[in-house]
Amino acid sequence: MTTTRSTRPTITDVARTAGVSTATVSRVINGAPTVDKELSRRVQAAVRSTGYVPSALGRSLRRGGTSQIAVVAPDAENPYFVQIISEVERIARGQNHSVSVSHTEDDLEVERRSIEQLVSRQVSGVVVVPVSSTETDLSPLISAGIPVVLVDRHLEGAEMDLVATDNRDAGRQAAQHLFDQGFRRPAVITGPATMRTTEDRAEGFIGQWLSLGVAADDILQVRGDLHLDSARTAMQGLLEDGAIDCVYVTNNRMSAGAFEALRGVLDAPALLATDDDVWTRLVTPSISVVVQPVKATSRAAARLLGQRMENPDEVPATTLLRSRIIERESTRPRR
Repeated sequence: MTTTRSTRPTITDVARTAGVSTATVSRVINGAPTVDKELSRRVQAAVRSTGYVPSALGRSLRRGGTSQIAVVAPDAENPYFVQIISEVERIARGQNHSVSVSHTEDDLEVERRSIEQLVSRQVSGVVVVPVSSTETDLSPLISAGIPVVLVDRHLEGAEMDLVATDNRDAGRQAAQHLFDQGFRRPAVITGPATMRTTEDRAEGFIGQWLSLGVAADDILQVRGDLHLDSARTAMQGLLEDGAIDCVYVTNNRMSAGAFEALRGVLDAPALLATDDDVWTRLVTPSISVVVQPVKATSRAAARLLGQRMENPDEVPATTLLRSRIIERESTRPRR
């Protein structure tokens, strides 16, 4: 089920009921001694009548205390998510937060149990990479008043803070790079149609080739399941077809599988992978990559989570960050 806007009372509701500003409500909730006693009584009555629950993290931060935030990520072995977790942990420690990590393994049931556990532990905020853009259910967190920031993947219909790569732009960059290198018979290995991140990259890639004058029938698209074996099989099929001269892979794990299928193949098509890793630099040929801004993504997510926990009623913000291409041997023009 897709998470939509929560109906839980907000600080704005309290302010409206009490006939005061949200700043006055905040001062009363946090025990400021300068608030008029009559105003304080009105605010407290409004809190009780609306059922408003203040943010635990916001109170903790304002009083100089510590808090626990959680990161929910899909894959413990995916280098991209490992980097996200590591960077969020580093930033959180600097802000006096402790951090816990839950891995969902891209399984909705595991994700559901993880979220239930976080609610029961009353964590102060959560950074989430959803398993599904359409089926992930974050309503238990929202109902509990726990601030949430989405990373990498959005939730359809949800009004939540989101930090992600501009994936369509990444796909367009990939196509333009291969075109500029002289390639004209492209293929893309992408993920399931329900995975919005890889789907947007593939759509951006195909759309850019079309704008460059390449016919739709000359652009091949093959789907994998985001894991190495599926991309190896997909790449083997493309090699047997023999119609392509370049391939863009929209996910880092699948990029490794595609390279395995290409290893040792004479006159192999150019390979443009997603995300940089040790192997992309050390193999022969070294692999050109479309790099997502991991550190910038993590910093933005941590910043948004802090803002959300300090000011839970702010309008949700979406931050899209731009990828860049690192050119190496695998996409250099063929002689």
